[in-house]
Amino acid sequence: MSSFLVSEKIKTERIEGMRNGNGAEEHNNTLVSTEVKDDIIREITSRLPLKYAVQCKVLNKDFNRCISDPGFSQSLLQHEMDCSTQLIFTSNVLFKYFHKISLNPIPITHGATTLPYDVELLASCKGLILFDFDEIMVYCVFNPITGAHRLIPYPEPTTFMMIGEPGLAVYYPSSDHYKLVTISKMADPNLVYKFHVLSSVRSGSWREIPLRSNTFSDLAVGSRPVYWRGSLYWLRSDGSVITFDTNREEAIILDRPEFIDDFGIIYGKILTGRDIWLGVAQGSLTLVCIFKKSIVIAAYEDASSSWNVSHPLDNFLPCPDGFINGFPVMIDSKQVFFAVKGPLSIYHDLYEYDTEINWVRKAAGLGLVDYPLHSFQPTLASVHATPSEIVNSHHFSYITAKIDQIRRYITEGVSTVEEEDDESSSESEEEESDEEIL
Repeated sequence: MSSFLVSEKIKTERIEGMRNGNGAEEHNNTLVSTEVKDDIIREITSRLPLKYAVQCKVLNKDFNRCISDPGFSQSLLQHEMDCSTQLIFTSNVLFKYFHKISLNPIPITHGATTLPYDVELLASCKGLILFDFDEIMVYCVFNPITGAHRLIPYPEPTTFMMIGEPGLAVYYPSSDHYKLVTISKMADPNLVYKFHVLSSVRSGSWREIPLRSNTFSDLAVGSRPVYWRGSLYWLRSDGSVITFDTNREEAIILDRPEFIDDFGIIYGKILTGRDIWLGVAQGSLTLVCIFKKSIVIAAYEDASSSWNVSHPLDNFLPCPDGFINGFPVMIDSKQVFFAVKGPLSIYHDLYEYDTEINWVRKAAGLGLVDYPLHSFQPTLASVHATPSEIVNSHHFSYITAKIDQIRRYITEGVSTVEEEDDESSSESEEEESDEEIL
């Protein structure tokens, strides 16, 4: 090869090397630029309330990508749990009302919005709320932040009788997936219980899972299912607990805790009414037992399948007639709360129990409360669309209007009670003005 050709080859290799180097440098710069941009987007949106953060998804593809990322969804979820935990509940007087009260900080109350009597609040889990429209015979899974909802018809009745409330298991943010589970008593004495399960990622049909048991026990008074670590828990009246693993779709029964009988000798028998309660407190499945003299709180140790009993506190719930004057309210990762009626009153106050110093204090006024109360933290959990054949257009419009009313109340604080009061006030002023003219 001539020296000229060798020289030209060396020049060509140098030029290609420079080009490749510049290309790699440009690629690295692009990656750094994207990472910096994503960090800025996360920093901005993480400081916003979730209802505003979700609106940023429509700004451009960068915002949509970052906000939809599961890791960022997890951080948003934790932020909302720390800053925006609410209690949602209903009350019935002359009208039925839907309420919310913020727990960060306590107390912040937010008016109310009216509800039809055919609408029941059943459950709340990781940003999704479950309602029952019983006259139309459909459940409604609803995210008030995104406005998305899905209608689910009741399971077809055969040889079972529904007992207790349905449970809602939401897997967000690990996946945009949820399951609805009902529990029934079977006419066949060999089966005892039957569960109906509907998954958001399957065809939409209910599946049946039986649970065989040697004995049947009704659920505890006012018992509602508790979702904890992938399973739903129903408390039975004898103190045992029905456990349904929503991943394996298998059910077992946890035996009645031995401490209930042992403590009954020391603190007096459990009272009548809502004297035993299952919930979640400080991240643990928790049982509250209200004896005549003391209230005992126990956390379930999953690894050892046993209940770890904390120190009892004096019973501050009974009325002079001996009946219980309130009920526990559990908030995940927070303290233990109780709703307690005031003396000679139908209204409730919220009491907070500090487990570290064994001390109870009044935290807020709740007003008139119907059991149970549910905790709610806003999330971006997805809700699949309702198939068109589920309900007719009239029913669909009716349900859509009601849940939009609830959405505006939760996200914007629009209270129909305040609107009705303003309208009544305006009408009164107009009537007075007309009388003055006459």
